[in-house]
Amino acid sequence: MILFIDLGNNSEKPATAETLAALPLKNVWLEVVDPTETELQVVSNATSIPIGLLRLPKSRDIVNLRVEEGFTVVNFLAMEDVVSSKKAHPLVLAFSKDFLVTVAKKEVQLSINIVKERMSKTKIDPPAHVIYFIIDEVIASHYTHIEKLENLTSNMEEEVVEKTAPETLKRIFKLKSNMIRFNKILWYERGLVFNLRKCGENCMPVNVRNLFDTTHEDLTRQIDIVETYREILSDAINVHLSAVSNKINLSIQALTVVIFYLTIITTVTSFPNTVATFFGISQFGQTDVAIIAVAVLLSIVLPFLWLWQKRWLRFPSPQTDGKL
Repeated sequence: MILFIDLGNNSEKPATAETLAALPLKNVWLEVVDPTETELQVVSNATSIPIGLLRLPKSRDIVNLRVEEGFTVVNFLAMEDVVSSKKAHPLVLAFSKDFLVTVAKKEVQLSINIVKERMSKTKIDPPAHVIYFIIDEVIASHYTHIEKLENLTSNMEEEVVEKTAPETLKRIFKLKSNMIRFNKILWYERGLVFNLRKCGENCMPVNVRNLFDTTHEDLTRQIDIVETYREILSDAINVHLSAVSNKINLSIQALTVVIFYLTIITTVTSFPNTVATFFGISQFGQTDVAIIAVAVLLSIVLPFLWLWQKRWLRFPSPQTDGKL
């Protein structure tokens, strides 16, 4: 779908190849949503921008700035989710002094709609100014993901303190992996914003470039916050390993007590037979066989019940083992 947006009065209407050929591209925003190859070719013909620069990149981590003669192309990324996945949606922003072209999927439409609300209703917003609005809104949406990371990190800290489950450790490692990619994207975007600030008059006016100072600061702050959460998760892993180590030490101590207990029983029960064998006595004492049987049975059952209560004789079910 191609929308023709007039930056003078913010009106928008669907566009076709015929309408684009008839209308002048002056203070115009061409919004392309979920584009087909035919639609990209129509926009390419109307703007003289190569179609290869308008296609959404297949790679998930493309963030770059391309300054060409007469136009500039920005590849940006909008994160969809950080907690449970690493999915990000690419954005292609091509602009000149007269027009702006945005190519994106419908999942990014929320940020685009906010940009339309920020546009001036009384004066013309230059294409470069709209580019600033778009990038600024995408970066502002990162704070939503950071808030989710904060809540999840706090919950994992409490979970590590309360219990030492292998599933918790797996979730921590998965979240750290997602945060590494998120942090990498933030660094890429921070570098692109820095280049936009220094790109010169051929790219965008100086008054628009100065607006990216606050955007650059936001990205720097977001990088620091994500790094802090990664360090917290690393500390949580250390706490988890320490708790497991302490649990193993306590188990070894308990097993030592059990072995000592069994050694005493073995010594007591085998001592008469040892003495009798040493002195060549065929039968030692007149103890009832039932008493001996009960003593031996208790020496077996009681340690078994104690070990069962400590869950040292139980193993996790194959159906639930390894689930996150």
